[in-house]
Amino acid sequence: MFENAKFVIDSREAFEGCIFVALKGERTDGHYYVREALEKGAALAVVERPVDVQKEKLYFVEDTRLFLQELAKQKIVKHEPKIVGITGSNGKTTAKEMIHHCLGEEIAFRNPGNLNTEIGLPLSILNDYRGQPYMILEMAMNKPGDIATLCRIAQPHVSVLLNVGTAHRGVAGGDEQILKGKLEIVENMRENGIAILHNDPRILERVRSRDFVTFGFQSGDYRLTSYVYEGLSTRAWYETPKGVHQLRFSTIFNVGQLVNVAAILAVFDVLDLRVDLTKLESFVPVGGRFRVLLIDEVYVVDDTYNASLESFKVAVETLKKLGERTYAVVGSIKEQGVYSQETHRQLGKILEQLDGVFVYNVDHEIDSMECSKILLKSDEPEVIVTKLKNLLRRKDAVLFKASRAVGMEKVVNLFLGGKAE
Repeated sequence: MFENAKFVIDSREAFEGCIFVALKGERTDGHYYVREALEKGAALAVVERPVDVQKEKLYFVEDTRLFLQELAKQKIVKHEPKIVGITGSNGKTTAKEMIHHCLGEEIAFRNPGNLNTEIGLPLSILNDYRGQPYMILEMAMNKPGDIATLCRIAQPHVSVLLNVGTAHRGVAGGDEQILKGKLEIVENMRENGIAILHNDPRILERVRSRDFVTFGFQSGDYRLTSYVYEGLSTRAWYETPKGVHQLRFSTIFNVGQLVNVAAILAVFDVLDLRVDLTKLESFVPVGGRFRVLLIDEVYVVDDTYNASLESFKVAVETLKKLGERTYAVVGSIKEQGVYSQETHRQLGKILEQLDGVFVYNVDHEIDSMECSKILLKSDEPEVIVTKLKNLLRRKDAVLFKASRAVGMEKVVNLFLGGKAE
């Protein structure tokens, strides 16, 4: 009945012949928008309760969210792909995209964008998966239980745990809860699955009686041994059980991204895939995820998509390697809850290494940060950009970074010549 159907969960995106699934959320209920979706051409609405529309246009289920998940699971069972599940506090999207870039669209599917939740993942599988033999799936969590749910939909043959940090700890309930939630990707993989784990004692001491290999910086079965920056490229050396690799990436990668490449090399070996690594070398991160540009001989780092203490630390470390003088435009680290003040105090200490800091305080959680290097606080992108451009000179480096909800992309876009919209 639903073979080759296209599903939508937002009535504004409904189109001729689609299936509208009425989901209940925290702020609204999709059942209120069934009529609108049908008027826009939806062939059917999947609902949990009666709605005042033509009865033949309704398909009743007990739980619309579970309906999406079970249907996606059935599609996977039909095609039997090899599944790589990837999670981590930082870098999972880039790692997923790098693997997909190397394998290609014909043999590998990946959940696009940030469709990595209990709703987004099944929706992407139902709408975009075309039966490819490999699935590279990014799996996100806000709280323990989230990844276990995703693994019930798409149980990994290979589980990749990149790192465990402090992102979302206000939502998850603390650092221990984050670790517990991330480990679900190992605990819920297939019986004969293999885990690829960051060589972090906190992770390894919690993994019992499962097959795994490790990766890390100068440690682990797959390890980044050293790296150097050469202009706008990065040269890196790796040691693996199957040999030594020297890779020259066509962009600047920070050490976190470079370590995650070691995990990617492990994925290829575990799946016994012969991959042309020049494809890996040619990968360029999408905007907002530590993308480095050289503008008028100034290194500009666009890392505006998201933020955590760990990613800030790595970003500052890389910035120091790039510029003679180093600056940052920063905003709040969100989803920290009761840990917000502590998080921003620690952020201030990290930023002390720089020559100057501009605070984009459109969100005022950042106001609890203390740092002697603060040059300006403003919620106006134009004010920050004007002051920053007057300060910068050749061979400087500047970082733009905050959590996604802050909207730091407005500032970097204006800096690069666009408008703050």
